[in-house]
Amino acid sequence: MHNTMIAAHTGCGVYPDNTMASFREGVNIGADIVEVDVRITQDGIAILLHDDSPYLHSHTFEQLNNPDIRPLLDPIYRNHEIATLEQVLQLSASLGIKLNLDIKTVDAIDPVIRLIHKFEAQKQVFITGCSDNITVRYPDIQVMLNTPDDLTLEQMERYGDFAEAVCRDAKQGGYAGLNMNGFTCLPPIVIRAHALGLKVWVYTVNFRSAMEWFLRMQVDAITTREPMDLIALKKE
Repeated sequence: MHNTMIAAHTGCGVYPDNTMASFREGVNIGADIVEVDVRITQDGIAILLHDDSPYLHSHTFEQLNNPDIRPLLDPIYRNHEIATLEQVLQLSASLGIKLNLDIKTVDAIDPVIRLIHKFEAQKQVFITGCSDNITVRYPDIQVMLNTPDDLTLEQMERYGDFAEAVCRDAKQGGYAGLNMNGFTCLPPIVIRAHALGLKVWVYTVNFRSAMEWFLRMQVDAITTREPMDLIALKKE
């Protein structure tokens, strides 16, 4: 039976997105992969954060993590320190859990790669999001090709051609696989990707019926904010 991995989306439990508490929650739930978002501060420190902020471009990490400044970045930081990618990598190295690092900006790529190399986490980490030229510059890093969030009418009507083109681009580009919006993932692309040795991940799948559909399709990972439901479904 195909072993589809469970990827816990950041904020999948009671704690806010992109906090260390949320990361630990994903680990403790029993997910195979934990997804986080990554940006960098003015002094180049990689932190867990989804949305851009002018404070990122004008403050160092030390300045941002001051209790008086943190809430300006996001109200959740009244009760949580800003989490760094280094903290996440340090903890995940001891636990053996895989990471999906959704890089949000080009300028975050090099700081992220340096940390992956520092912790020798090349086999543990997958990159999604902004991945410009990573496969060329850093061929030891596992990168998932982000496919379009929405498909055109022509792409839907000629889905086989779309699947063939996307899988060819991923293979030729040195990607580990495809990272797909669940609404755009259909069996032909999974079959073609697997034939080429590519993984297929889908996001963000929160309903049981959709989870069942993708488990039958034998995708390689399902990213969800409801990992407990997916764990229970896989045990049935």
